[in-house]
Amino acid sequence: MPLSFRPAAVASLIALLAAAPAFGESLSERRAAKEKAETVEVEVACGKLDKENCAVVVPEINAKTVSQNVRLKPLESKGSVESVDGLCDGDVQMAVVQADVLAVRSAKPDCAGKVVALGAPLYPYEGFMVLRADQREGKFGDLIDRLPPGTVLKIAAGGSGSGGELTLRNILANAPEWKQLVDISPDGSETALNKLRDHQIDAFFVMDGPQSPLLQEVRDTVDPKTKQRIFKFADLRPSDKLLGIPFNGRSLYATATLESGRFSAIKSIATPAVIAVRDDFYRTYPEVTAKVRQGAEDALPAIAAKAGARPDWAKDFDRR
Repeated sequence: MPLSFRPAAVASLIALLAAAPAFGESLSERRAAKEKAETVEVEVACGKLDKENCAVVVPEINAKTVSQNVRLKPLESKGSVESVDGLCDGDVQMAVVQADVLAVRSAKPDCAGKVVALGAPLYPYEGFMVLRADQREGKFGDLIDRLPPGTVLKIAAGGSGSGGELTLRNILANAPEWKQLVDISPDGSETALNKLRDHQIDAFFVMDGPQSPLLQEVRDTVDPKTKQRIFKFADLRPSDKLLGIPFNGRSLYATATLESGRFSAIKSIATPAVIAVRDDFYRTYPEVTAKVRQGAEDALPAIAAKAGARPDWAKDFDRR
Protein backbone atom coordinates (compact mmCIF):
# COMPACT_ATOMS: atom_id res chain seq x y z
CA MET A 1 0.00 0.00 0.00
CA PRO A 2 1.56 3.32 -1.01
CA LEU A 3 2.60 5.74 1.74
CA SER A 4 0.75 9.00 2.02
CA PHE A 5 1.84 12.27 3.72
CA ARG A 6 -0.30 15.12 4.83
CA PRO A 7 0.64 18.44 3.19
CA ALA A 8 1.65 19.98 6.52
CA ALA A 9 3.94 17.05 7.34
CA VAL A 10 5.57 17.23 3.91
CA ALA A 11 6.22 20.95 4.33
CA SER A 12 7.82 20.37 7.73
CA LEU A 13 10.04 17.60 6.38
CA ILE A 14 11.21 19.74 3.46
CA ALA A 15 12.06 22.60 5.83
CA LEU A 16 14.01 20.29 8.12
CA LEU A 17 16.02 18.83 5.25
CA ALA A 18 16.78 22.28 3.87
CA ALA A 19 18.12 23.42 7.24
CA ALA A 20 20.35 20.36 7.66
CA PRO A 21 24.01 20.60 6.52
CA ALA A 22 24.94 18.93 3.26
CA PHE A 23 27.38 16.75 5.21
CA GLY A 24 26.96 15.35 8.68
CA GLU A 25 28.38 17.47 11.53
CA SER A 26 30.66 15.64 13.95
CA LEU A 27 30.62 16.12 17.70
CA SER A 28 34.25 17.28 17.54
CA GLU A 29 33.33 20.01 15.07
CA ARG A 30 30.42 21.12 17.22
CA ARG A 31 32.60 21.27 20.34
CA ALA A 32 35.37 23.11 18.50
CA ALA A 33 32.89 25.69 17.19
CA LYS A 34 31.48 26.15 20.69
CA GLU A 35 34.95 26.56 22.18
CA LYS A 36 35.90 29.08 19.52
CA ALA A 37 32.77 31.10 20.24
CA GLU A 38 33.49 31.10 23.98
CA THR A 39 37.23 31.85 23.83
CA VAL A 40 38.26 35.34 24.89
CA GLU A 41 41.32 36.69 23.08
CA VAL A 42 43.37 39.34 24.87
CA GLU A 43 46.14 41.28 23.16
CA VAL A 44 49.20 41.76 25.36
CA ALA A 45 51.67 44.54 24.53
CA CYS A 46 55.11 43.07 25.14
CA GLY A 47 57.94 44.85 23.30
CA LYS A 48 59.92 43.18 20.55
CA LEU A 49 58.61 39.79 19.49
CA ASP A 50 61.97 38.06 20.03
CA LYS A 51 62.39 39.34 23.60
CA GLU A 52 61.37 37.46 26.75
CA ASN A 53 58.09 39.34 27.25
CA CYS A 54 56.70 38.27 23.88
CA ALA A 55 58.68 35.10 23.22
CA VAL A 56 58.58 33.55 26.70
CA VAL A 57 56.07 35.16 29.07
CA VAL A 58 53.02 35.43 26.80
CA PRO A 59 53.34 31.90 25.30
CA GLU A 60 53.96 30.27 28.71
CA ILE A 61 50.92 31.91 30.28
CA ASN A 62 48.83 31.26 27.18
CA ALA A 63 49.67 27.55 27.44
CA LYS A 64 48.03 27.57 30.88
CA THR A 65 44.96 29.68 30.00
CA VAL A 66 43.98 28.47 26.53
CA SER A 67 42.31 25.36 27.96
CA GLN A 68 40.17 27.74 30.01
CA ASN A 69 39.09 29.65 26.89
CA VAL A 70 41.41 32.62 27.42
CA ARG A 71 43.91 33.13 24.64
CA LEU A 72 46.74 35.68 24.94
CA LYS A 73 48.07 37.25 21.75
CA PRO A 74 51.43 39.10 21.77
CA LEU A 75 51.26 42.65 20.42
CA GLU A 76 54.65 44.11 19.49
CA SER A 77 55.59 47.50 20.91
CA LYS A 78 58.72 49.63 21.05
CA GLY A 79 59.18 48.72 24.70
CA SER A 80 57.80 49.15 28.20
CA VAL A 81 57.21 52.89 27.91
CA GLU A 82 55.06 52.56 24.79
CA SER A 83 53.27 49.53 26.28
CA VAL A 84 52.27 51.42 29.44
CA ASP A 85 51.32 54.48 27.38
CA GLY A 86 49.02 52.20 25.37
CA LEU A 87 47.43 50.97 28.60
CA CYS A 88 46.94 54.49 29.91
CA ASP A 89 45.31 55.59 26.66
CA GLY A 90 43.09 52.49 26.37
CA ASP A 91 44.73 51.20 23.18
CA VAL A 92 45.46 47.85 24.80
CA GLN A 93 44.12 46.07 27.90
CA MET A 94 47.15 44.14 29.12
CA ALA A 95 50.95 44.34 28.89
CA VAL A 96 54.15 42.79 30.22
CA VAL A 97 56.43 45.62 31.31
CA GLN A 98 59.24 46.76 33.57
CA ALA A 99 57.93 47.45 37.06
CA ASP A 100 59.76 50.79 37.31
CA VAL A 101 58.19 52.02 34.07
CA LEU A 102 54.76 51.03 35.38
CA ALA A 103 55.40 52.73 38.72
CA VAL A 104 56.55 56.02 37.18
CA ARG A 105 54.05 56.24 34.34
CA SER A 106 50.95 55.16 36.29
CA ALA A 107 51.66 57.84 38.90
CA LYS A 108 51.22 60.65 36.38
CA PRO A 109 47.86 62.49 36.40
CA ASP A 110 46.72 61.27 32.98
CA CYS A 111 47.23 57.64 34.01
CA ALA A 112 46.58 57.61 37.75
CA GLY A 113 44.07 54.93 38.73
CA LYS A 114 43.85 53.48 35.22
CA VAL A 115 46.45 50.69 35.41
CA VAL A 116 47.26 48.06 38.05
CA ALA A 117 49.85 45.29 38.40
CA LEU A 118 48.43 41.76 38.14
CA GLY A 119 49.97 38.93 40.12
CA ALA A 120 53.55 38.20 41.12
CA PRO A 121 56.76 39.38 39.40
CA LEU A 122 57.70 37.25 36.38
CA TYR A 123 61.47 37.49 35.90
CA PRO A 124 64.16 40.14 36.43
CA TYR A 125 65.00 42.90 33.99
CA GLU A 126 68.67 43.64 34.57
CA GLY A 127 70.57 46.80 33.67
CA PHE A 128 73.51 46.29 31.34
CA MET A 129 75.91 49.19 30.85
CA VAL A 130 77.95 48.10 27.83
CA LEU A 131 81.43 49.55 27.25
CA ARG A 132 84.22 48.86 24.80
CA ALA A 133 86.52 46.19 26.18
CA ASP A 134 89.52 48.49 25.74
CA GLN A 135 88.08 51.10 28.11
CA ARG A 136 90.03 50.91 31.36
CA GLU A 137 87.07 51.83 33.56
CA GLY A 138 85.18 48.97 35.17
CA LYS A 139 82.61 50.96 37.13
CA PHE A 140 80.09 53.52 35.93
CA GLY A 141 81.26 55.98 38.58
CA ASP A 142 84.79 55.76 37.19
CA LEU A 143 83.52 56.80 33.75
CA ILE A 144 82.10 59.96 35.32
CA ASP A 145 85.10 60.70 37.52
CA ARG A 146 87.60 60.44 34.65
CA LEU A 147 85.76 62.71 32.23
CA PRO A 148 87.99 65.49 30.86
CA PRO A 149 86.85 68.95 32.03
CA GLY A 150 84.07 70.40 29.88
CA THR A 151 82.96 67.07 28.42
CA VAL A 152 79.96 64.81 29.00
CA LEU A 153 79.46 61.07 28.94
CA LYS A 154 77.54 60.02 25.81
CA ILE A 155 75.23 57.07 26.48
CA ALA A 156 72.70 55.44 24.16
CA ALA A 157 69.74 54.04 26.10
CA GLY A 158 67.56 52.19 23.61
CA GLY A 159 65.07 53.37 21.05
CA SER A 160 62.12 55.62 21.78
CA GLY A 161 59.57 53.73 23.88
CA SER A 162 62.05 51.42 25.60
CA GLY A 163 62.43 51.16 29.35
CA GLY A 164 66.20 51.56 29.41
CA GLU A 165 66.10 55.34 29.21
CA LEU A 166 63.57 55.61 32.03
CA THR A 167 65.66 53.40 34.32
CA LEU A 168 68.83 55.31 33.50
CA ARG A 169 67.11 58.63 34.21
CA ASN A 170 65.89 57.22 37.54
CA ILE A 171 69.48 56.30 38.39
CA LEU A 172 70.72 59.77 37.46
CA ALA A 173 67.88 61.49 39.32
CA ASN A 174 69.13 59.83 42.48
CA ALA A 175 72.73 60.86 41.79
CA PRO A 176 72.69 64.63 41.17
CA GLU A 177 76.48 64.71 40.83
CA TRP A 178 76.13 62.54 37.71
CA LYS A 179 73.00 63.96 36.13
CA GLN A 180 74.54 67.03 34.50
CA LEU A 181 77.45 65.06 33.09
CA VAL A 182 75.49 62.52 31.04
CA ASP A 183 74.02 63.00 27.56
CA ILE A 184 71.43 60.33 26.67
CA SER A 185 70.61 59.49 23.05
CA PRO A 186 67.66 57.33 21.90
CA ASP A 187 69.58 54.82 19.77
CA GLY A 188 68.38 51.25 19.37
CA SER A 189 70.70 48.35 20.11
CA GLU A 190 72.14 47.80 16.64
CA THR A 191 72.90 51.49 16.10
CA ALA A 192 74.21 51.88 19.65
CA LEU A 193 76.65 48.96 19.42
CA ASN A 194 77.97 50.21 16.08
CA LYS A 195 78.45 53.70 17.51
CA LEU A 196 80.16 52.30 20.60
CA ARG A 197 82.50 50.20 18.50
CA ASP A 198 83.35 53.28 16.39
CA HIS A 199 84.01 55.51 19.45
CA GLN A 200 81.03 57.76 18.67
CA ILE A 201 79.51 57.16 22.11
CA ASP A 202 80.96 56.08 25.46
CA ALA A 203 78.43 53.49 26.56
CA PHE A 204 75.16 51.72 25.78
CA PHE A 205 72.60 51.03 28.51
CA VAL A 206 69.82 48.49 28.18
CA MET A 207 67.33 46.78 30.51
CA ASP A 208 66.93 43.18 29.46
CA GLY A 209 66.54 39.59 30.61
CA PRO A 210 69.66 37.76 31.84
CA GLN A 211 69.95 35.61 28.72
CA SER A 212 68.41 37.77 25.98
CA PRO A 213 69.71 37.39 22.40
CA LEU A 214 71.08 40.94 22.53
CA LEU A 215 73.23 40.23 25.58
CA GLN A 216 74.49 37.00 24.07
CA GLU A 217 75.54 39.05 21.05
CA VAL A 218 77.38 41.49 23.32
CA ARG A 219 79.17 38.63 25.08
CA ASP A 220 80.01 36.72 21.91
CA THR A 221 81.21 39.57 19.66
CA VAL A 222 84.97 39.26 19.26
CA ASP A 223 87.65 40.95 17.19
CA PRO A 224 88.35 38.70 14.16
CA LYS A 225 92.11 39.25 14.52
CA THR A 226 92.70 39.04 18.26
CA LYS A 227 89.70 36.84 19.10
CA GLN A 228 89.19 39.06 22.15
CA ARG A 229 85.82 40.41 23.25
CA ILE A 230 84.94 43.81 21.79
CA PHE A 231 82.50 44.75 24.57
CA LYS A 232 82.29 44.38 28.32
CA PHE A 233 79.84 45.29 31.10
CA ALA A 234 80.37 48.03 33.67
CA ASP A 235 79.48 47.75 37.34
CA LEU A 236 76.37 49.87 38.05
CA ARG A 237 75.08 49.02 41.52
CA PRO A 238 71.90 50.77 42.70
CA SER A 239 72.11 53.21 45.59
CA ASP A 240 70.49 52.52 48.95
CA LYS A 241 67.92 55.17 48.07
CA LEU A 242 66.88 53.25 44.93
CA LEU A 243 66.82 49.96 46.83
CA GLY A 244 64.42 51.51 49.32
CA ILE A 245 61.68 52.41 46.82
CA PRO A 246 58.61 50.21 47.44
CA PHE A 247 56.41 48.55 44.80
CA ASN A 248 53.44 46.27 45.53
CA GLY A 249 54.87 45.10 48.85
CA ARG A 250 58.36 44.53 47.43
CA SER A 251 61.35 46.66 46.48
CA LEU A 252 61.16 48.26 43.07
CA TYR A 253 64.87 47.71 42.53
CA ALA A 254 67.43 45.10 43.54
CA THR A 255 71.10 44.33 42.90
CA ALA A 256 71.85 41.75 40.20
CA THR A 257 75.10 39.91 39.49
CA LEU A 258 75.83 40.13 35.76
CA GLU A 259 79.11 38.24 35.68
CA SER A 260 81.21 36.71 38.43
CA GLY A 261 84.87 35.81 38.47
CA ARG A 262 87.22 34.23 40.95
CA PHE A 263 88.00 37.45 42.79
CA SER A 264 85.29 39.89 41.77
CA ALA A 265 81.79 40.26 40.34
CA ILE A 266 80.11 42.78 38.08
CA LYS A 267 76.82 43.92 39.58
CA SER A 268 74.04 46.16 38.38
CA ILE A 269 70.49 47.33 38.94
CA ALA A 270 67.43 45.12 38.38
CA THR A 271 63.65 45.58 38.37
CA PRO A 272 61.02 42.87 37.84
CA ALA A 273 58.88 42.26 34.78
CA VAL A 274 55.20 42.36 35.71
CA ILE A 275 51.80 42.02 34.08
CA ALA A 276 49.97 45.34 33.92
CA VAL A 277 46.24 45.56 33.17
CA ARG A 278 43.68 48.29 32.68
CA ASP A 279 41.75 48.72 35.92
CA ASP A 280 38.41 48.93 34.10
CA PHE A 281 39.19 45.66 32.26
CA TYR A 282 40.14 44.07 35.60
CA ARG A 283 36.81 45.08 37.13
CA THR A 284 34.66 44.28 34.07
CA TYR A 285 36.20 40.87 33.34
CA PRO A 286 37.29 39.46 36.72
CA GLU A 287 37.06 35.87 35.46
CA VAL A 288 39.49 36.56 32.63
CA THR A 289 42.02 38.39 34.79
CA ALA A 290 41.78 35.69 37.45
CA LYS A 291 42.64 33.03 34.85
CA VAL A 292 45.58 35.08 33.58
CA ARG A 293 46.84 35.64 37.13
CA GLN A 294 46.63 31.94 37.94
CA GLY A 295 48.17 30.99 34.59
CA ALA A 296 51.09 33.31 35.27
CA GLU A 297 51.60 31.84 38.74
CA ASP A 298 51.59 28.30 37.34
CA ALA A 299 54.05 29.32 34.62
CA LEU A 300 56.52 31.16 36.89
CA PRO A 301 59.12 28.35 37.10
CA ALA A 302 59.17 27.88 33.31
CA ILE A 303 59.33 31.63 32.71
CA ALA A 304 62.28 32.09 35.09
CA ALA A 305 64.15 29.14 33.57
CA LYS A 306 63.67 30.28 29.98
CA ALA A 307 64.57 33.88 30.86
CA GLY A 308 67.82 32.69 32.44
CA ALA A 309 66.93 33.72 36.01
CA ARG A 310 67.77 31.85 39.19
CA PRO A 311 64.84 29.88 40.68
CA ASP A 312 64.92 32.12 43.78
CA TRP A 313 65.50 35.42 41.96
CA ALA A 314 62.36 37.07 43.40
CA LYS A 315 63.90 37.01 46.90
CA ASP A 316 66.22 39.81 45.76
CA PHE A 317 63.21 42.13 45.82
CA ASP A 318 62.00 41.25 49.34
CA ARG A 319 61.78 44.36 51.49
CA ARG A 320 64.82 44.67 53.71
